Amino acid sequence: MRAWGTARLRGAGGGWADAGRVVGHGAGRASGPVTGAGRRAAPLARCHHVQTHPELRGRGIGGALMGYVRQVAREELGLEQLHLAARGGAGLEEFYGRLGWRESGRRPGVLRFGPGDDRDEVLMHLAPL
Repeated sequence: MRAWGTARLRGAGGGWADAGRVVGHGAGRASGPVTGAGRRAAPLARCHHVQTHPELRGRGIGGALMGYVRQVAREELGLEQLHLAARGGAGLEEFYGRLGWRESGRRPGVLRFGPGDDRDEVLMHLAPL
């Protein structure tokens, strides 16, 4: 596995953010084909720590960030798939779904945010890139 770094979108006019403020951040880890039982898996990356500034949501920043992550994965790293785990109950399944991601599994109640606030972890994938 190799780290593929951090993609950052900084406010650059257009009303997305104040000058110099980080408005979105994404990081992930790529892995090459894995062999086992005579088969090879497609090169993929797992996205983690994908965030936009809470005060600036709803302005297209998250979609732009994920488009950039997809482009880097496909064009610079030669990957074929992206995977991520999202917090259920926060509208993230719908957000990623609009960008072409599909749910591939769910871990019920494994994320605890406080007493009585357990949420699903939603596993999602994007392929082809």
